[in-house]
Amino acid sequence: MVDVWLDAVTPKDSLLIYALLPVLKEGGYEVIVTAKRQTQTTEVLELLGIPYVCVGRYGETLRDKLVEEQRRTLEFVELFDRIGLPKVLWTHGDVSAIRTAFGLQIPIVYSNDTPHAIHVAKLVCPLVDWLIAPVCFGKSWSRFGISKSRIVLYDGVEEIAWLNKPFEKKSEFIEELRGKKHVILFRNVEYKASYYKDVKVDVWRLVEELSKLATVVYLPRYEEERAELKDLKDVLVPTKPVLTFQILPYVDLVVGSGGTMCREAALMGIPTIAFHFWDAVAKYLKRKKFPIHYKPGMDKILMLAQDILKDPQKYRVNTKPLLEILESPIPLTVERIKEALIENKK
Repeated sequence: MVDVWLDAVTPKDSLLIYALLPVLKEGGYEVIVTAKRQTQTTEVLELLGIPYVCVGRYGETLRDKLVEEQRRTLEFVELFDRIGLPKVLWTHGDVSAIRTAFGLQIPIVYSNDTPHAIHVAKLVCPLVDWLIAPVCFGKSWSRFGISKSRIVLYDGVEEIAWLNKPFEKKSEFIEELRGKKHVILFRNVEYKASYYKDVKVDVWRLVEELSKLATVVYLPRYEEERAELKDLKDVLVPTKPVLTFQILPYVDLVVGSGGTMCREAALMGIPTIAFHFWDAVAKYLKRKKFPIHYKPGMDKILMLAQDILKDPQKYRVNTKPLLEILESPIPLTVERIKEALIENKK
């Protein structure tokens, strides 16, 4: 009988599961991991050596998203008809997993730090038992239909969860970075997401200009991005997914939309420029003196990048003492999962 069901629909979910799994297994719980085949989610699970059951796939258009979510719900029902119902679900916000759990009266522990994904939040917040969120958002999630008493806050960010956990296997891609004078790590916005809008930067032109300053490592979200970059010199695109926290020590500057990779880099003390999101988490990190900057315009990005690359060490920050005071979401998450399991026995 499965105790805990963990569901992943993004690479970040996979990394959080990497941090959650050992703690749950140490507690003697039987765990199943399910994952949607999309945007490198399953590839990251495989890199981390985590067994999973593939359920569903990514829908690109609005119609496809709706259809695939319904299919995924039915696939979950069929899976649990075979193996039995799990006793609690943890997810980072997948609609089909939460709807399935709610319909089958499975308690739901929900972690999230992306309230800008309002379509998902409106659908799932009224259905979950607990929401685990960074303190920088306060109880603002209640506007989506969850009681404030069900929102549990921690004084930190989600990325702490796996940055605190060593991973021994080295990335082969690191060898391609050796000997490079300067390296910029770049990631585009998640432009197929439901919340995508209002990007003010011509991303392809920005990458081209940055490649004149340093070697650019471009981490694609979608396969078609490779075609946009094929004619650019000094732009490296890994042929396989990589774990960003493994290559960040070899990077001088990170430029990205402002999501997970930017937060990881800032937490590791690497100067970081966000050109799209400047949300509560980014502002929280800035207040805590992590090296993250918001520059929504091309000219400002290039000016700051040039300054940083003149002397990258000057802009790096020793974040070890800063990290020691930040909380990981894992203890609170496990605590709520255990509470749900105890309630399930009554």
